[in-house]
Amino acid sequence: MTAIRDKSILIIDDDAAMLRALNKVLSDAGAMVTSARWAGEAVEYLSDHQRRFDLIITDLRMPIVSGTSLLGAVKVAFPKVPVIIITAFGNSELEAECLDKGAAAFLEKPLDTPTLLGAIERVLSPRQPDCARRVRRPRRVRKTKNVAV
Repeated sequence: MTAIRDKSILIIDDDAAMLRALNKVLSDAGAMVTSARWAGEAVEYLSDHQRRFDLIITDLRMPIVSGTSLLGAVKVAFPKVPVIIITAFGNSELEAECLDKGAAAFLEKPLDTPTLLGAIERVLSPRQPDCARRVRRPRRVRKTKNVAV
């Protein structure tokens, strides 16, 4: 998990057990983790100009400020910082909404470690050009003359 090592990750979740579990998994993978129990605490961390985060992971449903509201604020203030949304109440409409608003990934709880780390790895890895997306015009086929040798 080379993309995770030494990265600064902010986790926001109102569930203390989930916050501890995420903190342990990411710390064990080599990340520098900051935890927040609600969006207001996360905003304080984000407002601190001494801190920079490589990734933000936030729960979708939290009291006072939801994960989608936090996502919107982060994308305005820090457009290059990827945000992963996690939720226990996911559906395809919510996933589409979050991805449309700029989420880098949408994961449903309960999370398993390989899925979480794989998503983080994909989000943090430098993007490679996708050859399959390149559209090439078909070459014109030239008619060759039969030449006797």
